[in-house]
Amino acid sequence: MAESSDFRTLKILDRFRPIVARTGADYDVLRLILRVKFQMDQRRVPTIMSARAKSKDNADSNHYIRSLWLYALMGIIMVPFVIWNTGHFMLQMGLVYGILMFMIMSSMISDFSSVLLDIRDRNIVMTKPVNARTVGMARAIHTGVYLLLLSGSLTAAPLVAGLVKHGIGFFLIFLIELILINMLILFSTSLIYLLMMKFMDGEKLKDAINMIQILLSVSIAIGYQFVIRSFEIIDFKTVFTPEWWQLFLPPIWYAAAYEWLFAGGGSGWIYTFTALAVVVPVICLIIYVKLMPSFELYLEKMAHVSQTSSRRRGRWDRIIAKLVSRSREEQACFRLAASLMRNEREFKLQVYPVLALAFVLPYLFWLTALQTSTWAEFRQSEFAYTLYIMLFMVVTAVNVLRYSGQYKAAWVFRAVPIASENVLYQGTLKAFLYNLFLPLFLLNAVVFTWVFGVRILPDLVIILLASSALVPLSGKLLLRTPPFSESFSMAQKSGGWYALIVIPVLIMLWGIHVWFKSLPGGIWIYSVILIVANVLLWRLLYQVKKPGNV
Repeated sequence: MAESSDFRTLKILDRFRPIVARTGADYDVLRLILRVKFQMDQRRVPTIMSARAKSKDNADSNHYIRSLWLYALMGIIMVPFVIWNTGHFMLQMGLVYGILMFMIMSSMISDFSSVLLDIRDRNIVMTKPVNARTVGMARAIHTGVYLLLLSGSLTAAPLVAGLVKHGIGFFLIFLIELILINMLILFSTSLIYLLMMKFMDGEKLKDAINMIQILLSVSIAIGYQFVIRSFEIIDFKTVFTPEWWQLFLPPIWYAAAYEWLFAGGGSGWIYTFTALAVVVPVICLIIYVKLMPSFELYLEKMAHVSQTSSRRRGRWDRIIAKLVSRSREEQACFRLAASLMRNEREFKLQVYPVLALAFVLPYLFWLTALQTSTWAEFRQSEFAYTLYIMLFMVVTAVNVLRYSGQYKAAWVFRAVPIASENVLYQGTLKAFLYNLFLPLFLLNAVVFTWVFGVRILPDLVIILLASSALVPLSGKLLLRTPPFSESFSMAQKSGGWYALIVIPVLIMLWGIHVWFKSLPGGIWIYSVILIVANVLLWRLLYQVKKPGNV
């Protein structure tokens, strides 16, 4: 069954044989490579299906194809925006394309970057008389087919809704722009990776690509805010105000065609946005095809491991470990956890976007407030409390401490003669607190102090103490297995249930903070309470019992 599906895909591709051949690729060899890749995809489990694949092992089916109905369900959230009768297509379709590009780009980063950058097949394919352009085109088509399946599933419901509500013209534009969006995402991402590979190699290259993936994850999330801020409400009517910075917002490009053709909103800006929606993906495609041999050549650098010294980082970890850990065992666990958090790319790809969003989100709330108040008024406001958003990152990151790309090595925790596993938990949580959370918090604290003045210093201390107390508490609730002992493929099983609990807890902590601040000397009383809570939580929740009779 899976084989016939692959054949159908290849038969559709056969109709574009002349176009593919014009790129300089050997079509017959390319088709053979793709057939093998599609057959091997039966073993690859996408992120969204990882939990189901564990429980229902079916070796004869393509797990990605089976996951498409879940994406179709997720796509239903875009239907209200499509049928929204505002008469202002820039708003509703801008939001639709913002959501759509976020989902496609997230999947591209989590599931398909490894496909684009896979060097394992080079040992087999590139040793044969196959040119680099053929291999590169097979790689791009392989990824593109699955991106189209993904985007088709996500937009199935919105496409039908648009056809019923707005007619066949709307449907066709949606379909064409869907292809253009996939081209833009696929080829622009490939060109970014190519640029990184040109100037770096070995471990530095892998680290740089990992950082690019993190930045892309953050940028597409933050991009929502700028899409929404492209619109203003004047006299209870939504008004689109063109600005130069909107030239860098692809969702605005793709929404412009609807405004032009269906709402009569033709203007120089609308024409420019519409042109960008077509021209930029085509330019990216042309550049990628020309540079495809270079991409394959530079990809070889991924196999080279450069030797970099980590003595300076190790010395810093030892200093911090001695300051915050009570025993040598805990210090060793601290250094091990710090090294894993810093060096394991899969872990960084899961956690670092959360850290970056937690760092940036308070400032996005500032933008909203500054639209209705002056800078002087804002500096006297209570927006310093937006720093509580960082506490949500604490729980999210602690939950990910369970997982590792090298989880099979966790047997060493059972083999070493440590007094208690609590030493491992405590060392890992402290490594997260001091190496990941605290630097970002202090950086935000400096900015907040500069904006709101030294009057908020007691509030910053309160928020830091609350964060510190939340780390062992969330660790006790969420870390049911030793840190770094589970595969990331199991991450979907945990779901996001903790978010439903964390948000009310953060609101409660903020409310308690405000209440104590309203009392005479209350801020200092609350500080003492939090200091005592920190001592008790860190010592009692992860108490290390001295060896005795078993």
